Amino acid sequence: MKKRLALFCLGATLAAAPVLADWEVAAGSQIQFVSIKNNAIGEVSHFETLSGTVTEAGEVEVRVALDSVETNIGIRNERMKKLLFEVGLYPEAVITAQLDPAEMVAVASGVGNLMTATLQIDLHGQMVNKRAALTIAATDSGLSVTTVEPILLNASEFKLEGGVAALQQIAGLNAISRVIPVTVALQLSSVDAATP
Repeated sequence: MKKRLALFCLGATLAAAPVLADWEVAAGSQIQFVSIKNNAIGEVSHFETLSGTVTEAGEVEVRVALDSVETNIGIRNERMKKLLFEVGLYPEAVITAQLDPAEMVAVASGVGNLMTATLQIDLHGQMVNKRAALTIAATDSGLSVTTVEPILLNASEFKLEGGVAALQQIAGLNAISRVIPVTVALQLSSVDAATP
């Protein structure tokens, strides 16, 4: 019995070893958000440029280039950059979090794949905390981290109400939702593996 337990612990340690490393946000990562206009039409947009790291201590930092917003309509991209995000003043959004390394090891060892974390979102000069449920899974190139359900951001929390109103007016819309669902899907690759 003791031998079996020792073998199990050894296997768990070996399985967890890849997690005890530094990771970086890799190609294929996405942050998407949904906007609702006129209370009836939903549109999915995303950001083209993300960067960031997750350290072996569980420290997370993800940077979002706001001028990389992609709504699939060029003029709307420009309006969002200028009127909503004000990228000249606030070029980035930064998401930070502290994950529990022991919980990360447990996930990597196959003891569940769900974690919860408090995300600190720095956007438009405002810092707001949001709780998020995350799934972590091994992939061929590293790890994937995704939100279980959308994170709801309110324009008023980030002093973006004026920008939303400006977008609504210039587009001639009756309404644009002030609550925005956001989903995160990160692909992480080992820093060592990414270094030539």
